[in-house]
Amino acid sequence: MTSTSTGPGEPGRSRETGAGRVPSPELSVTAANDAIREFVAGRTLWSKEALAELDRLRGQWQRAVRAEMVKAA
Repeated sequence: MTSTSTGPGEPGRSRETGAGRVPSPELSVTAANDAIREFVAGRTLWSKEALAELDRLRGQWQRAVRAEMVKAA
């Protein structure tokens, strides 16, 4: 189910505020995970824009995991 609203009780979120802000490209796994958790907390309805932002945050998390694995090797 997709909605065009973030839902009641959920203020509009943008890239400038909250977890949706644009973090640095060299994000740690912990910071990327925290950003995802903060972004999804309390959401019940998902707009196309919110899903796109979640996808972007997941991509950052995946890149951070890969970078840490390469460092460890």
